[in-house]
Formats: sequence, C-alpha cells, structure tokens
Amino acid sequence: MTLSLVMPTYNGGAFLKEAVRSVLAQTHTDWELLISDDGSKDGTREYLASLTDPRIRVFFQEKNLGIFGNLNFLFQQVRTDITQIFCQDDWLVDAGALARLVDVWQRLPADVAFLRANHGADGHSRLARFELDVLPDIVTPDKSDLYFFLFGCIPGNLSNVSLRTRIVAAHGWFDQRLPYSGDFEFWSRVGHRERWAISPVNVATIRVHAGQASATLNKAGELMPQMATVLGTLYDRLIAQGVSPLRLQTVASVCYISTHRWQGLQWLRKTRSWRYMAMVNQHLGQQRFALGFLSGWLAFLATAGGRLWRLQAARWLLAH
Repeated sequence: MTLSLVMPTYNGGAFLKEAVRSVLAQTHTDWELLISDDGSKDGTREYLASLTDPRIRVFFQEKNLGIFGNLNFLFQQVRTDITQIFCQDDWLVDAGALARLVDVWQRLPADVAFLRANHGADGHSRLARFELDVLPDIVTPDKSDLYFFLFGCIPGNLSNVSLRTRIVAAHGWFDQRLPYSGDFEFWSRVGHRERWAISPVNVATIRVHAGQASATLNKAGELMPQMATVLGTLYDRLIAQGVSPLRLQTVASVCYISTHRWQGLQWLRKTRSWRYMAMVNQHLGQQRFALGFLSGWLAFLATAGGRLWRLQAARWLLAH
C-alpha cells in the first residue's frame, strides 16, 4: 500500500458513514484505513463492526484515550511510509483526492516531514491572506518557530495533514497532557527540527457543525493554559535565536491575548460569567510572552479586542 489513513472515532455516528464512503469511492485504491474507536455509545461500534473491506482495520479501545492518545495508538499500527489523518466528521472532497495527495508526496523532497494541504481554504482575514503571501512552499527549521508563533497552528484541522509515519515516534508522540492544543504543540515541535510543506491541493472537506471539537473544547477558556505552554516554548526558542522580546510580546498581546479577551467579553455577555476572562488573564495575560498589565489592556483597547492592527504587528515582527 502507498498510503494509510488513520481515523480516531468517538460517537461519530452522525457523519462517520459519509467519511468512510468517501474513502471507498477513491480512484486511487492502494490504501489502508485504520479506525480506532474510543468507547462510542451511539451505534458507531456496531457500524464499524459491519465493515468488510479488507483494506479497513478497526480497533476498539476498552478505555477512552482521548484524541491524541488514540492517534498515538493508530500510528503504531500503520504499515506505510505516508499517513493521512482523517477526522470522523470530515470527508474526502472527491474521488481523486488521494490520487492528488500521492502525486504531491511523490514530488516532495525526501526530508519533508509533514504536509499541510488545503492551504488557503480556511482563512479569509487579512492576517490569513498575509500568511498565504509569506509562507514558502517548504518551511525550514530556522523559520518555523517564528511562523508558528505568528500564525498559530498553521496546519489547522487534523484532516488537513499528512505526514511521514516515522515522525510521530521519532519526535516523541503527541502529548496527551494537551488535549486541546496537542496538535499545535506537536507540529511546532517537529517544525523546529525538520522541514515541512504547505500546498493548496484539495484533499478533505472540513465539516463545520456545532459538535466539532473546536466548538466544544474551549467553551470557558479551557484552552488557555495549554496555549500558554505552546506559546511559552516558542517564545523561549525565539528569544534564544535573537528575536526582539518586545516584538514577540506585542504580537502575542494583539493576536492572541486581546482576541481571547474579546471572546471573554462575549462569554460574559451570554452567560454572566467572568470565567473565560479570568482564564485568559491568569494563563495568558501574566506570561513572559505578554506585555505588562497596563500595556496589555491598552493594546486590547487600541486594537478593538485584537480586531485591528494585527497585520501591522505581524509585519513588524517579520521585520525583526
């Protein structure tokens, strides 16, 4: 087989059948699909047990591993050099998706660790368009930390990413202690050591719905301490590379902290609770990568909650 797809599942019955059908419909047929269920209670297990295609291997976990624990398990079962991560609620965009993906990998240099596909399809802000202009087709380790600090988790949804299977074990696996930001941490960790690529090739359609992880995992600021861990690591590495602390703190305060403070205000308006804002202030606003208390709130006001001047802050950082 030339390609593996790994799919962690948990109560995915609403969309799972469509995802599997999109794999079975591919014109490129030399693949294996590995599915690991994390203890579903909605009929997902019964559906998975009914699959008979020999290219599909199904695993049933006795206890819930979480998405990154499940991915770590799946990557230990893969039998090919290249693996596509495929979330249960997404689907391959058309019958030629895997053929296009294989073609891209055949043309990439042998030392490229992972590929971010669908690049440019999920962002329409000025900063997202700036990312398209700035990022090269292949990102080298000497630039990777800066780009991840500036643009966040560039790969975005897990279904955007395919990778050389070896890198998961070689770089110490996904960190299960970071259930909300483990992908951001892992891709930035790999990028610090190895080259990675971006491509507009259209592979998967990312479904937007109320139950998706990005809409449910950070309802009250649960993401903040994990985001602080990733940003703190990137900040320390960039300081060691000679990047200006003030420029980094300005970008963090405008692009991350002010944005989440604005979300905290929206949370307050809806729920009458200060919890989200308290999480932002405690876990982001007081970190070494943040401007001081007064300067940070002035940045919030001057940028209208991170909605203005983000592009200017990004340009200033890249001009360091």
